Amino acid sequence: MSDPIASIGQSKLPALGRTGNAAPDHAPAPQTARKADQVDLSVRAQLLNKLSQMPDVRQNLIDQVKVQIEAGVYETPEKIDAVLEELMQDLA
Repeated sequence: MSDPIASIGQSKLPALGRTGNAAPDHAPAPQTARKADQVDLSVRAQLLNKLSQMPDVRQNLIDQVKVQIEAGVYETPEKIDAVLEELMQDLA
């Protein structure tokens, strides 16, 4: 008489796996070409990115203006006209 406890776990089903020329059960699926991820940024986002990379103060410009003011050459008729033109456009 056979031992019923010894036969636990022994299956009468055929074992799975390689049989003949069949592919193994764990064979990877064929690779398909995947489309690359893409990010589109709005114009506003691009400008904000550029702005965030700029220094808070353009010290070189400030230094140039200080030197021009001290030398008395900062205020020119061209600069005054440009400022007046911008002011007129803002008020219109």
